[in-house]
Amino acid sequence: MEEALDTFELKHVSTTYSEDKEGNALTHFNCRGNAAGFGLVYDTAIFYDLKSNVNSGRLKRIGHAFARDGTYVLGQGDGRWERVPGEHAWKTEVVFELDGPRIKSVGELRLDTETHSGTNFSVDH
Repeated sequence: MEEALDTFELKHVSTTYSEDKEGNALTHFNCRGNAAGFGLVYDTAIFYDLKSNVNSGRLKRIGHAFARDGTYVLGQGDGRWERVPGEHAWKTEVVFELDGPRIKSVGELRLDTETHSGTNFSVDH
């Protein structure tokens, strides 16, 4: 069973767009906020094929967490997004490779509150 490590609450800062080598549209949701066990977090969630007729797809997240003691970690990971029916919201799940441990981050990105929040779980026991 996965052990819950902490929660995260990120605020949407901006959205940017790009294309990958195959010409697929990428939507970058840039956020900042806090993760209880990691400190200040800057995070970009990259949604692949975030189109009105697509209900789920690939997700990549990349970011830094800065602890109060001056240390920081870089994390990046791959996972999936799933549309919440009838809302401008997406469930997210990514396994992050950090500078050491791996964590699974499960959350929800919502445009009505402009937040990305959820729970981080231990993957390595």
